[in-house]
Amino acid sequence: MKYRLQSTRYSGFTLIEVLAVIVILGILMIILLPRLAKMSDKAKEKATGAWLLQIETAIGEYERHFGDYPPSQFQEKWGAAPNLTNLGAETLVISLWSTDWGGTSLQEDKFSNTDNDEAKKNLTRFPANTLFELKDEWGNPIAYFHRRDFGRVDTYAVVNPETGEAEESRVKAYMSPTTKTYFNSNKFQLISSGLDGMFNTDDDITTFKRD
Repeated sequence: MKYRLQSTRYSGFTLIEVLAVIVILGILMIILLPRLAKMSDKAKEKATGAWLLQIETAIGEYERHFGDYPPSQFQEKWGAAPNLTNLGAETLVISLWSTDWGGTSLQEDKFSNTDNDEAKKNLTRFPANTLFELKDEWGNPIAYFHRRDFGRVDTYAVVNPETGEAEESRVKAYMSPTTKTYFNSNKFQLISSGLDGMFNTDDDITTFKRD
């Protein structure tokens, strides 16, 4: 009986083929990662814009109940402010979550405390004395100005998105370059510092058009 010997071939990738695949994947990553990052930033911009509108609605409800918008200046009844950093953002939270106002339905997972300060006494419905701010999708506090304080320049503690380090950014209410009057002149302004983490730059997000 004759046996026919068959050669066995092992299939697999050669080193050259593996290297070629790695090179192709590397090229795809270089091309796609910036696009994916831009898509993520766009999603954060839209989410922050929607969040600002929710805050704006809550501020409107507060105004209808108390006859005025939340202050952006520390009130005498609250005692002295520990510092002037994130001032408008902190007074907004104090007002919307005050013990005499239970009307806000804003989600409570959007707090930050980028300047790590506390009040000398409890000023909100929360058990802690922490002076919270409402944050945007990049984790930075959203600036708030009542119309009475539109001429003021505030300092906010923000995080540099490139270095991850804490920085200070100055912010002022937006004014129309045409009429030289403030936007929302009889109300208030909410301002997110946007992607770059710095206020009063082109990528700021607001609830009003800045044309």
